[in-house]
Amino acid sequence: MENNKLHDKLVKLQENMLNFAYSLTSDKDRARDLLQETSLRVLDNESKFIDNSNFKGWVLTVMRNIFINNYRRMARSKEMFDN
Repeated sequence: MENNKLHDKLVKLQENMLNFAYSLTSDKDRARDLLQETSLRVLDNESKFIDNSNFKGWVLTVMRNIFINNYRRMARSKEMFDN
């Protein structure tokens, strides 16, 4: 996908991404952080996106995976401190 097309699509999705991030985190600041991290990850992995597929679905899946990984990382670190 052309770099400019990807950027344009990503900019158009920002509001949807922020709403989805807020639904995952229930915190505005954490939602913005998740949005930023997702945007960076999407731009870094542009080559992995397959043309003619669901861009919005791909981006929101990336966001969900980042959220899950961060949640698991926090859960592991809390377990270490509790012991």
